Amino acid sequence: MKSISAFVLALILSLALVMNAGAQSAERIWLTANTTSYKTNETVIISVNGTSATPIQGFTFQIRYDPACLRPVNAVSTIPGMNALPLPQLMGQADGSYASTTPQMANGVLAEVRFTALQGCETNLLLESAALAIRNESGFAAPVPGVVLEQKSLAFTIDKEAVDAQAPENLMGSVLPLTPPAEPASSISAWVIALMIALGVGGMFVAFRLLRVGTTAAAKPAPARVVPMPMLQIKHGPNTGKNFTLNKLPCFIGRHPMNEICLDDPHIIDQHVKIFAEENGYYLMDLGGETFINGQAVRKSATPLKSGDVVRLGKSALFVFGT
Repeated sequence: MKSISAFVLALILSLALVMNAGAQSAERIWLTANTTSYKTNETVIISVNGTSATPIQGFTFQIRYDPACLRPVNAVSTIPGMNALPLPQLMGQADGSYASTTPQMANGVLAEVRFTALQGCETNLLLESAALAIRNESGFAAPVPGVVLEQKSLAFTIDKEAVDAQAPENLMGSVLPLTPPAEPASSISAWVIALMIALGVGGMFVAFRLLRVGTTAAAKPAPARVVPMPMLQIKHGPNTGKNFTLNKLPCFIGRHPMNEICLDDPHIIDQHVKIFAEENGYYLMDLGGETFINGQAVRKSATPLKSGDVVRLGKSALFVFGT
């Protein structure tokens, strides 16, 4: 009788262990921290952790933070072969992306992310989104299905007592800068700059009029100016390394094959943006997707495009606009 009872008990324990293991997804991403109390100027270090039954070739994460309490510094991944892919940063969100040419096992720390504590406050970090990536049959990056985000929020207490600013660490692995965008210039500074430009242009006009007094020779017509065609240089995502000359405007960019430029990316919608010319300038209009110009979000509006502007569509498709 005792042996039967022991057998039944062992069977119940085995079933419980199997059920617990099955309840926990094989593909997971979560945040951890060694400590949650810091002083002003100290370096806050958190870990982005992940596990996957499938070898991965990349991962991404977006961590929301309070800019009044924390400033992101960098991230580093020690997974062999994982290379940092710098992205334009948004104030209040640390956006990280890593990729590898060969599949790597993920079972532990994917990346360590560092912030500087700015002042005394109660704050938290939120794992807003994250993904593990593999290469699909077409050779493009594709998210691993069924990834579960666990332990998405970490709370921190920052003491107002300040310590000396910490020297930069010698980090091992692929380091990803997470510097937020600079604060915009004040309206007074912008007004002063505009006034100086106006005065400079006015002075040039007066000097030109004085030089032309008494001149009778007819001015030669200026040669026709050749206006170069705008072009896009794909820096990351589908068609990386390709250049597209915008011979036809407006130019629609999106996931649908009928667009002038098709970017087959799961985070890009069918018609994501359009680029058009107006009043001797070029503009980009967001059509409802996730769009950023130089790290600044564009929401269903037309924004001027200048040569050298970096545009991000979705999570990681990047191109540089040039003229």
